[in-house]
Amino acid sequence: MTLRRSGSLKALGLCLCLIPATGLAQQADGWAGADLAGLQSASDQGNPDAQFALADRLHNGDGVLQNYALAAEWLARAAHQGHAAAANRLGQYFHAGLGVEQDRDTALTWLEQAAQTGQAQYLFDLAAVLENGPDGQADPARAAQLYGQAMDLGFGAAAVSLGVLYQHGTGVEKDAARAKTLYEGPATQGDARAQNNLGLLYVRGEGVPQDYDRAFALFTAAAEQGLKVAMGNLGVMYENGFGVAVDEARAAELYRLAARDGQRLDGDGGLPKTVFDPRLVPPDTSPEGLNRLQNGVRAGDPLALFTAGWLILQSDDPGLDDLRQAAGLFRAASEAGNPAAMANLGLMYFEGRALPQDYALGYMWLVLAGTAGFQQALDLSASLSGRMTQAQIAEAQQMAQTRTRP
Repeated sequence: MTLRRSGSLKALGLCLCLIPATGLAQQADGWAGADLAGLQSASDQGNPDAQFALADRLHNGDGVLQNYALAAEWLARAAHQGHAAAANRLGQYFHAGLGVEQDRDTALTWLEQAAQTGQAQYLFDLAAVLENGPDGQADPARAAQLYGQAMDLGFGAAAVSLGVLYQHGTGVEKDAARAKTLYEGPATQGDARAQNNLGLLYVRGEGVPQDYDRAFALFTAAAEQGLKVAMGNLGVMYENGFGVAVDEARAAELYRLAARDGQRLDGDGGLPKTVFDPRLVPPDTSPEGLNRLQNGVRAGDPLALFTAGWLILQSDDPGLDDLRQAAGLFRAASEAGNPAAMANLGLMYFEGRALPQDYALGYMWLVLAGTAGFQQALDLSASLSGRMTQAQIAEAQQMAQTRTRP
């Protein structure tokens, strides 16, 4: 098989992941389901487990208004009492500048404290920060050591990260065969990152005989799990006929799915144009049903306002006037407290659809919707936070706090 475009192999990349979200929800289970008043009282009395659980709720907007700054305060109280999960999370906050001023040294202090417990997740999180530090501050050799310790404790993600270091020769002697061995176990267990990286070894013939068919199968498995970089790599395979018949249309589709547009949402990359409240009965679109809906809109009923706005956006290609009308309906319903309308208004601000694009306002409405119990809004805010600066998130949470004050 011949290479149709020179340099195409260079388009195949590695999926490198910093601190996974799995480290952000540990050891709050002891207070799962506790009423907020009791949790607050125990936290005020100095119970570190309760303090961490309260911080966890503030982080996720679970029954309370999402507030990273206040979460950081409770994490600090628990961490100062030796609570490992709180120390680990607080270290991540300082590393990302989430709710606190970004401070790498302070981040490492707290991450080190958590890692001293020897728990695999905490060893992994510390290693990830040490591996990816700025020039002159990274310590990939120690990161490799920590990844190895976490891997020995059965933490599959650590094996993948250690494999990346061996594949590049970062902090360790370059050894593609060793990388292959490290990837194989997690890949067999369905780890998408391992599947993608192992596919790269096969497509390049590093540490293994070159095998496009095997690479194609691995990229496909990872792409089916939603891994964007694997989608892009699979697109390269289709474009060049590596392990599959040339299909430039399929390649273009995969490239589109893999694209990460930081300015606008396209509605096709895993985030919807609109969301509907699954607790509601689907709207009646018969002539009689629509007439009742219009009567509800004229009466200012929040549910009718939301439903009317949602129906407008279901058309294949709503015009600008339609979008403005929908935004107005969502705003009226949001001001009246409808959480699904809040979520849709937030999406319209993120997209800049008939509204000035404003990530902070969009996130604010998602925070308010999540606090009102709309789970989809919590999921959306978690997905969209990666597109925002920490300053924008802090501004959004402050605006949400202001709106909820009596």
